[in-house]
Amino acid sequence: MRKSTTHLNHASRFLSTTVDSGSVIPTTCRRNSHLRALVHTFPLDPPKHIPHHRRSTLIRSMSTSVATIENSSLPATQVTGVKKMTTPTNSTRLQGSLNLFNLSDTVVLADLDLAIQTRNADKAWSLFSTLASKQEVPFTMCCSLYALLNFCKRLAGGAKQATKLRQRQLDQLLDYVEKNNSTSLFLSSIQEIPISSHKQLLRAIRVQDQREAWHLFYSRIHKISGTTIEKLPRNTCIKFMLFIMKDKNLDRNQLKSRLQLIALHGAGTSEYDSRYMSASDVLRIAYICYGYERSKQTAHDLIDEFVMGIMKKKQSIRADALDELIWRILGNQDISKARQVLDTIKTKYANKIDVNEMVFVNLMNAYRRQKNYHESLKLFEQLLVETRPTTKSFNAILQIFAAQGSVDRASYIFESMNQLGVKPDTATYTELIRANTNHLKTCIYYYEHMIQNGIQPNVYTFSALIEASSRKNDIKSVLGWFQTMLNLNVQPNQVVISCILKSLSKQHAEYPNMPEAVIQIAHQAAMAGIKTDAALYTILLKMQAESIGIEGALKIHRDMLAQSVEPNAYTYTILIDACGKHRMPETAEKIFELMKKSIRHQPNTVTYTVLMDAWSIVNRREKVEALISDFLKECKSDKSGRLWLDNRIRERLKSRCC
Repeated sequence: MRKSTTHLNHASRFLSTTVDSGSVIPTTCRRNSHLRALVHTFPLDPPKHIPHHRRSTLIRSMSTSVATIENSSLPATQVTGVKKMTTPTNSTRLQGSLNLFNLSDTVVLADLDLAIQTRNADKAWSLFSTLASKQEVPFTMCCSLYALLNFCKRLAGGAKQATKLRQRQLDQLLDYVEKNNSTSLFLSSIQEIPISSHKQLLRAIRVQDQREAWHLFYSRIHKISGTTIEKLPRNTCIKFMLFIMKDKNLDRNQLKSRLQLIALHGAGTSEYDSRYMSASDVLRIAYICYGYERSKQTAHDLIDEFVMGIMKKKQSIRADALDELIWRILGNQDISKARQVLDTIKTKYANKIDVNEMVFVNLMNAYRRQKNYHESLKLFEQLLVETRPTTKSFNAILQIFAAQGSVDRASYIFESMNQLGVKPDTATYTELIRANTNHLKTCIYYYEHMIQNGIQPNVYTFSALIEASSRKNDIKSVLGWFQTMLNLNVQPNQVVISCILKSLSKQHAEYPNMPEAVIQIAHQAAMAGIKTDAALYTILLKMQAESIGIEGALKIHRDMLAQSVEPNAYTYTILIDACGKHRMPETAEKIFELMKKSIRHQPNTVTYTVLMDAWSIVNRREKVEALISDFLKECKSDKSGRLWLDNRIRERLKSRCC
């Protein structure tokens, strides 16, 4: 007998919404027994037929890997018509102590106006949908929203899915206005938002239109600027130069001339770039980036030439040139070469080149992302010997100790900051809280300490506090921190909502209606304009997989793609896990192989582990052995930090040896 589809229906209803004082914390409640009554207050709607949305073309290959499941377990109904705006009903509202998550109740016209002014189209549309269901949105505000949506549609260029999404929103907005106003009056009242030459250039690069890109740059940026060179973001200049280098219709002199012109617009300093760079150095950096696209050795030869010539520059600009060089090398995931460059400079040109602190910070962060904490610590020690680190460096090292959960060392760093007179900031206290995630009382101590010192917590501080409470399975404190956050007018974002959903999702085994509560909270967040990201979707996907089964997981995945939210490696790991638990290892392996072929969704240690579990369930030991061998081989060449030896892999290796 098929499981109830109630939760699935509510998930679909949520996913159809498009988005872009006292601080006393309640005492710990071990069993959180008050939730029992709360969860049962959520009304369950009768099952309704929810038409399946067509798949996004974002990741086309995924359709082949899950087609077998969908064809056998999910109806293939076509979408007809246009989605209606979401209207809040009693079934989408939270009751009891969880009513603080009724975020749509606090949405006002000023929020919509701010979203329009800051050109946050996704948030603006979500807020408009919420407000339009409760009150009349002023005519002038509708005009401004239409102009913004149309601006985003034009800016999307060749992105068909984004263009269709904006057109659907424009049509719905026009339908809304037509109820009380004439279409001609409305359209004539709209003031079109002009697209800057810079954004038009980026659009031309994105759609691979070389002729249009050069025309826009030369006639609208370079020529019009006259004697004063109009500055462009250096990233844009380098991206444009790489694009021009691929134009096979240009001879050598034409290419050189064009690249020199573009480099002028990325030279010096500007509101976009604080490092000073000469035009010739911008050109060299572009060639280095192009070299990485050809071969690493080509890039390394160009980098060595850059380093050899650094002493020919003025003393005042050497540090910025080195900083920019190492930043670009790290951007190409070549941390070993970046470290070699720094060591060369320190060895050959000691006292002749001042090394910016951000060089150390950027390298430390790169090592941290690879989980190579030892090298990060060595860099910090080197920095301590050579200069007096600022808050940025101390925060970078605190991030490492937070990742390791090293309470004592984090505390020592904080004491050292105080002794050296280095002033902590919000990020400092946030990392201290993260380091003490398993020690809730210490987290509260640091929170109170920052408040006493007049340092205001931000949304990431509260996400760390919520995570700490969640680790203790203390839902009452989770709710308490969220209430404190709202009291301090700190606006929640997708990170906080994801932390809360993750915490509540742990309760679904004890409270059957918890998936319903989680979906309603996510729905309320979407109605309040909080962006729905991959992390939030993945939490819902995991809950649906556990409470409903593979059908629920695939439904969330389809809706995720339909809303142009790109899944991450964790999303696909959850799908693989769900397939394994439902004895479908072949499908799990197909998803795994697609991940290995992708650039941005490479499998990590957890992915390998759940696929091993999938084959173990059906007693395919030879498959598990092959995966272990593949994992060990990939570990040797991995530079990203996505693969590590965890306890489960170690246990498998031990049993293999025995």
